[in-house]
Amino acid sequence: MVDALLAIEAQRKIEMELQTQQEEAAALKMKDLKSLSIDDLKKRLTKKGLEASGKKEEMLRALFLVGLQEDAAAKRKAELSSKTLPELKEVLSRFGLETGSKEQMVKTMLSHEAKLAEDLKAFELKVNEEVAKKSEQLQTQTLAALKELCATKGLAVGGGKEERIERLVEDIRAGGELDKVVSVNIRIKRKEELMAMDKATVLKLCESTGVDPLVKDIMVERIISQEAEGDTAIVMTDEPAAKKARVSKK
Repeated sequence: MVDALLAIEAQRKIEMELQTQQEEAAALKMKDLKSLSIDDLKKRLTKKGLEASGKKEEMLRALFLVGLQEDAAAKRKAELSSKTLPELKEVLSRFGLETGSKEQMVKTMLSHEAKLAEDLKAFELKVNEEVAKKSEQLQTQTLAALKELCATKGLAVGGGKEERIERLVEDIRAGGELDKVVSVNIRIKRKEELMAMDKATVLKLCESTGVDPLVKDIMVERIISQEAEGDTAIVMTDEPAAKKARVSKK
């Protein structure tokens, strides 16, 4: 028990030291950036493909954030590179990614994670758009109606209109309602994109993603629907001849 507590305390100290080091490195990075002139900041932003405009503080923040992202990417690359070949293969297989040489797999995994990060960022932007729409809808409500909505959801009812709207919107966001709305919209849009593709492209996409395009249940349902549309009479083979005749007369 004592050994376990000592181990936990030692790990905690290591984590605190690492956090301190990271904070010191971040402070030093910001200090270096602040020493740059406006022209130097613009050159660095342009070199990194970022917009080189705005106030100095805005440009500093943009460069600082991209620097943190680059540091995180370098750290992640080092973590993946330190893994053995079998370990990397296991990681990539877990995500259904193609394996290969160590260098290729590290690159593939980094690209995959970058794509996930971009997708998450895009998703959050869409959620924020839904938040704005919901706020606009609530703006049309009276103060009394907003108070009643807050009370119904167990939220504080005090304050002005903006405060009540903010509480309601945050409650909706926390409940995941807006996430579901965005997910449904994305699914509908993706379905429209797939329906606009020709059959050969869809089949090729099925092959590349490992999706079986010939699902038996769906094929059976479509056959039955087609037969029903064509007024095809389905008669059991073991029915009496007289009954079959009556069916055919109809």
